[in-house]
Amino acid sequence: MIKIQLTDSTKKKIEDIFIKDMQKQSTGLFQVLQRDKVKLLLEERYEFLYNIFYDDTGKVLKENVKEFLLSDRQKMKELMIKSPTVNEKDSKILQNEIFRYDTFSKRNSAYEILEKLQVNVCPYCNRQYTFTLVGDSVRPQFDHYYPKSKYPYLAISLYNLIPCCGICNLAKETLDTLKKPILYPYEEEFGEEIKFVVQEDTLRAMQGFSDEFSIKIKATFTEDNELMKKINTQVEELKLERLYNKHKDYIQDLVKNSYINSQERIDELLKKFPGLYNSKEEMQRVLMMNYVEKEDWGKRPLAKLTADIYNSV
Repeated sequence: MIKIQLTDSTKKKIEDIFIKDMQKQSTGLFQVLQRDKVKLLLEERYEFLYNIFYDDTGKVLKENVKEFLLSDRQKMKELMIKSPTVNEKDSKILQNEIFRYDTFSKRNSAYEILEKLQVNVCPYCNRQYTFTLVGDSVRPQFDHYYPKSKYPYLAISLYNLIPCCGICNLAKETLDTLKKPILYPYEEEFGEEIKFVVQEDTLRAMQGFSDEFSIKIKATFTEDNELMKKINTQVEELKLERLYNKHKDYIQDLVKNSYINSQERIDELLKKFPGLYNSKEEMQRVLMMNYVEKEDWGKRPLAKLTADIYNSV
């Protein structure tokens, strides 16, 4: 729903942390691939992976390993399409013996990466805070955009790990996003084309005095059919409309607040309190207790909903 803002500087920092972890830790992929037992296992049972990681003499191709771990979505898709299907038994072997996500997820580097990313609200739903506290074992969950049960070799690929809330992680679970993709937060978002819309049945609901309304997620304009398929799948699989309809008390307050704090009212307050606010946008944020500008939707829960309702009243 909300795109993860990843600058070149942040990208370099998290990649450096991640690769150093994978090089130094005993369960990091660079170290694991050096073991004769693992080399033999891959050569005998998972040739498609052996050919990526080793040269003809059995030496680990370190640059290949690095590129593999830092694969973007397109490279991950190409690998999955070319690779044979992995059954449940093989999936467990690959996860437990080689692509050791469970050990990585407990290490400090996982927390450091999350702190650098600054994903403070779940990008899938924009409903829950996802703060990270390094040193205090507090962090969001990592969702595997491409599920590790079906694609275990992507279990520790950095850009397959999406910081998210527990509700979205549980709802998405083992959804095969190669066959049924949803929005990929490092590249895609709802944006201005997809909006939360209040469908009310009565005047009192329209004015925020009744909960006899429902929230719908609708496209206002888009010719991208593939994008709409992803959005519809995300709304359905993550139960987004049903979850947002649990926020009716917030929406009622939001509707009332939007009526009271009209543009005329905001202009009046700016004149009455000169110097208190740096801009009209800052006053809107304070009055609505949330961000309404698109670039700020990832800073607080329900910001996208707030902006859509505020701008529609």
